[in-house]
Amino acid sequence: MINLETVSHRSQACIAIRGKLTKALYNIVYNFPGRQYSSTLRCFYVPYTQQNLEALQKALKPYAEIQMKEDEKISREISRLIQICVPIEYTEKLQRMRYSKATFDNYVIQFRKFLEHIHPKVATDIEEKDIRDYLLYMIDKKKVSLSTQNQAINAIKFYLEHVQQGERKVYYAERPRHELKLPTVMSEEEIMALFENTRNAKHKAILFLIYSAGLRMSEVLNLKWEDVDTLRNVIYIRNGKGKKDRITLLSPIVHSNLLEYRKLYRPATWIFEGAPGKPYSARSINSIIKKSARLSGISKNVSAHTLRHSFATHLLERGTDLRYIQTLLGHESSQTTERYAHVTKRGFEKLMSPLDSLMRKNSKETNNEI
Repeated sequence: MINLETVSHRSQACIAIRGKLTKALYNIVYNFPGRQYSSTLRCFYVPYTQQNLEALQKALKPYAEIQMKEDEKISREISRLIQICVPIEYTEKLQRMRYSKATFDNYVIQFRKFLEHIHPKVATDIEEKDIRDYLLYMIDKKKVSLSTQNQAINAIKFYLEHVQQGERKVYYAERPRHELKLPTVMSEEEIMALFENTRNAKHKAILFLIYSAGLRMSEVLNLKWEDVDTLRNVIYIRNGKGKKDRITLLSPIVHSNLLEYRKLYRPATWIFEGAPGKPYSARSINSIIKKSARLSGISKNVSAHTLRHSFATHLLERGTDLRYIQTLLGHESSQTTERYAHVTKRGFEKLMSPLDSLMRKNSKETNNEI
């Protein structure tokens, strides 16, 4: 039995797919256009449209009994959300400008939330007051982070600047002051413990590669075998953040590790594959890291990006110039890279806390009296 359930998720009308998936059912759902997985809903889901609903029912019916679940309260919410649609011009413009999937999803979610807030007013009637009121609502009522505020502003600006084209209105809103948040960094001992508690060869190869080259999650997922240059000991990052290519380090140890992994798993196109011929998922990588961290007794909230932060910090602590680190990480601004200067412990071994100095002085005076 497969249940198709209408749900409201992330302010979007969705169809949740629940039930035990056989191999055939899993392949249908996994390859369905627009399919995503929600750890909150604990199931796959797709955007709610009548076309999607009919296509799912048709595809799944030969393999399982289908039951459609619709709660009256949820149905009213779905109807309301369907009325608050992000204009098709918005999503098409994002696609034409080749924004990454993560940015695409984030802009659509943030803009839909804004439209929901100003409903029944529509996008074409947006005024400066609407934006200011929404930002105050986010700060006072929702208590969102500065990062989320900036994402909301960018999503609204994208519509006004790129979609409306020339029909520009006064929409300026002061951006929140940027706060300096120090990145979470693991010590070299914690990194070694993480590796030692990662038993699976594929999982270890993923962790080795992210840490050794300072890769972003999207970059490791999109790596292909032709991107690994063993003659020059570099890895080519194609179409990285900001649509820019760069090179980073290929560790000889990682190269050897990748060859062993390739013999065992025989991936075809992508270095790390999930379903045959499909890239591995970001969710799976972070699950691997968190599980290994638990086994290692690491209490920090770690993720793939923590390995990237640790790569940069450990290079800095070993005396690598910040300009080289900036190039390896693919940072457009040196200010982004300079964050690591705030978390490095390089030079701290020569410093002494005033408490230690005070206690040492007191101890010497006591011994002299004796």
